[in-house]
Amino acid sequence: MADEVLLLTIRRLMPSLNPALKKIGQHILDDPSRIKFLRIKDLAGACGVAEATVTRFVKTIGLSNFQELKIKIAEITTDRDATEELVYDEVTKGDSLQSIIDKIVFANIEALRNTKKIVDADAMRGAIETLNRAEKIDIYGAGGSYITAMNAATRFYRIGKRCSIYNDPNQQAVSASLLSPKDAAIGISNSGRTASTVTALKKARASGARIICITNFSRTPITEHADIVLYTSTQDSAFFQESMVSRVAQIIIVDILYAGLAVKNFASAVQMIERSADSLKSAFL
Repeated sequence: MADEVLLLTIRRLMPSLNPALKKIGQHILDDPSRIKFLRIKDLAGACGVAEATVTRFVKTIGLSNFQELKIKIAEITTDRDATEELVYDEVTKGDSLQSIIDKIVFANIEALRNTKKIVDADAMRGAIETLNRAEKIDIYGAGGSYITAMNAATRFYRIGKRCSIYNDPNQQAVSASLLSPKDAAIGISNSGRTASTVTALKKARASGARIICITNFSRTPITEHADIVLYTSTQDSAFFQESMVSRVAQIIIVDILYAGLAVKNFASAVQMIERSADSLKSAFL
């Protein structure tokens, strides 16, 4: 595990942790620089859990022991540049316009940087190959994730991929049931728990289609029904609820898939992009 993604991994796992493990994770995320000074019993005491629970937490995030956790966090906090110490705070009633600008721009930049850190090249390669082979692609999303689904469909069909998007649960279920092993389905859910999207992927998988999901959290219902999981890394905002930050990260994943497909079929993709661009010339003044 790369040291720089350790904190992102902890954050991604948080919703799936039990209450005791979640306390430890939140304590580390709240002030990682303090962890290197603590003994295992200090951290256990601060979180109100047993030392064995801390050990279980360490194993859960893929490390061997508490000492390894301390070393990795020490490396992260020591290497962090002073310009990176700005913490994204919630927008508050008293914020000036400049403060709002700074916070929103910083949050979006961090989402892109952190998502780049955790992109799994092998998973991305597998997803591109799956989409390349697919005769038809279904894309499911609800709420804000439907924005990403529409973006994906617009991208893919301009390079010749047959794709359909659905956000209505009934339409999702019917379309998913009609897929075949020659097809693919993409489910997009920031939380990984959107019932209609998860149900659609379950039906699509039962139909034999290859399944890709884009989500922000590990060990969630959507990942249970996916052959390939592509993760984003964004921080939830109580102020924004359905924050556009998560959409920005999702769209970056879609753009990587699109670019990978286009490069894989470069000559035909360029030809189709040019033809589609010509067809839209009359739409501009």
